[in-house]
Amino acid sequence: MRRSALFALIFLLATNPAAAKIGTIDLVPASTLLVPYFETDFDNPAGVDTLITVQNASASATMVHVTMWTDYGIPTDTFDIYLTGYDQETFSMREIMNRFLPITASDGQDFGDTSSPNDGISNQGPISQDINFASCTGQLPGGEDFISAQLPLAHMGLAASDYFGAGNCGGRNYGDGIARGYVTLDVTNQCACGATPATVGYFVNGGGGIAGNRNILLGEVTFLDRTGGRHFTEPAVHIETSATELNTPGEYTFYASHVNYTAADNREALPTAWVGKWAGNRTSAEVWRDPGVPVAAFACGGTPFTLNERQIRAYDQDGGVVPATTGNRFPRAAGVTRAGADLGLVTGWGSLFLNLNLPAPSGPLSSIRQSWVTWRQIPRDQPTNSPLGYSTHGVQLGNANAGDDPVIP
Repeated sequence: MRRSALFALIFLLATNPAAAKIGTIDLVPASTLLVPYFETDFDNPAGVDTLITVQNASASATMVHVTMWTDYGIPTDTFDIYLTGYDQETFSMREIMNRFLPITASDGQDFGDTSSPNDGISNQGPISQDINFASCTGQLPGGEDFISAQLPLAHMGLAASDYFGAGNCGGRNYGDGIARGYVTLDVTNQCACGATPATVGYFVNGGGGIAGNRNILLGEVTFLDRTGGRHFTEPAVHIETSATELNTPGEYTFYASHVNYTAADNREALPTAWVGKWAGNRTSAEVWRDPGVPVAAFACGGTPFTLNERQIRAYDQDGGVVPATTGNRFPRAAGVTRAGADLGLVTGWGSLFLNLNLPAPSGPLSSIRQSWVTWRQIPRDQPTNSPLGYSTHGVQLGNANAGDDPVIP
């Protein structure tokens, strides 16, 4: 009886997925995944790296279009991944920077083998779909020929003329040889090498463009720091689509600035404010922020923008206010800020409130800006350089689509 009850429960959970709510970023199948930050030492196998896993949560096959963005929010390059039903793929950002792309193929490009005809690359499971995307002929498997050798330079804040024009850059140069930025993964209806979410026709209201509207993707991210002996694994940000709830021009959607604020992407916006815990010199905030407007390449050595924040407020474990450094603590679209070195929270512990809207109106989205925060923590009973640690998503307060702007008096 107990075994039968267990199987019944498993069947119920499998056939009745968790209810999803538009405007609340929950861990449910989505049409877009956001990896808010990545870093990789592309030239050192023993250095830092970021692993990304994407999974198809449905029986039907799909294309996934991967776009890489600099830490200032400028798209650089793209590639496609084909997933049969319930399929998954994991790739390393170091491999991508070195132009070793995931090897997948829809049924029309799959060369097959003697034991499994037509399934030599992307295997089909017993209850999954395997179909042909004719648009992928000549693009899959692989597709590394479409990726520029200058990709690492573009994400190291160095001149990369293939992406930005002669003498221009697209990211911040930290001078440490680490490639940085963020990644988006979209459900798509075809292979689309070179297209980005900013490409005309990528989004069509209702999902009829390059991008589709099926909420079927799951994903996770692992950060590897082999030198420090530490790694963090966390879910990707799961962004759902609703063509019925998110279709009004002027609405704040996830890709708002790339669809000319038409809501053609139909994707839910992210939160605007956050709460999490901090411990002196043991907490880092991995932050993604929306510039709110398309960002252009800029002369190397300069900056295209600096994002200020609406409010930072720190409290100790007893609820007392703790002075924290404010003003441009999270200036770029993607990065990591340390509570000790960057926010001045060097001793004690408590809670940290971040309102990452702008302090004053700017651009078509006024002062409201969507964002994402993940906290990386080293336990208080460990030394600050301990290999032990964990990461957790921040507690969301409000949503950009609703124009939420919570401020603590």
